[in-house]
Amino acid sequence: MDSTPETITYATSGSSGHLSGRPELTCCAPGNRGLPEITFIDFRFATGGWSTHAVSGLEVAASTQPAGAHHEVDYEIAARLSDREGLLVRRPGLHGTTRWVGPYTGRVLSFSAAAVERLAEAPIGKIAFATDGRDLRACRSTCHILSALSCAHRDDPSPDPLLIESLHLAVLRSVIAVRTAGRSAGPDLSASQAGRACAYIREHLDREITVSALAGIVGLSEGYFIRAFRQSTGVTPYQYIMRERVGRAEALIRSGAGSMAEVAARSGFTSAGAMSRTFRKLVGRSPTGRTAGRRA
Repeated sequence: MDSTPETITYATSGSSGHLSGRPELTCCAPGNRGLPEITFIDFRFATGGWSTHAVSGLEVAASTQPAGAHHEVDYEIAARLSDREGLLVRRPGLHGTTRWVGPYTGRVLSFSAAAVERLAEAPIGKIAFATDGRDLRACRSTCHILSALSCAHRDDPSPDPLLIESLHLAVLRSVIAVRTAGRSAGPDLSASQAGRACAYIREHLDREITVSALAGIVGLSEGYFIRAFRQSTGVTPYQYIMRERVGRAEALIRSGAGSMAEVAARSGFTSAGAMSRTFRKLVGRSPTGRTAGRRA
């Protein structure tokens, strides 16, 4: 009888290869509303094993295995940015094997080559990928963003696409540098551009709003738009939209416009629960608690 363990073939947005066994997937989220440009995966292997990688795009991975687990990396295929944080970057064109001993859990954000070029606003050949972890704070920040992605998908089966797109871009920009002078270091929106973007947000507050839609309105790339919007308003597009949605929801609640579910829908939240979580994050109270506090 053949006792050879099952070998699994896999493919993500940025790589393909084989696994020594089938992992438990706690999250597997193709990005960009189902298109295979970006994939986020939270995984767990119960025992030791290996994986092979043929990288065509870019993968940013963070190990989250329990204390005491041992993870060995073939440095031909991954730049280990931080031993302490367990952060890895697999660059385009790299091939090799990752091995681990004991239970291994982690998460990986995988970009196709086209997604990297689109979000970095540069061809692959002009992009420098991180190869060490001299800045431990930056490594921790990248791991925290990956954790935020995991929470966003876990807390909401249909997370806000603007949040997901913003987190994807933040991870990418944390591990690359573009070898070109490019645009100015302090991008800004003109008054007309800012006005058009904010008007679009107000008019579509009860609908899905994406970075690509906002960037298209003002004629900018997605990455440049996010930086310019923040430079002009002091907050990211996602933060701005959440504040606007909270403001609309609060006004609807004060006017007795409907149930919490109806208020959430009219304000652009995916559910009353999502609205309540956003209120607590932004103002420290539930929607009704904030209204009651103001009336007091």
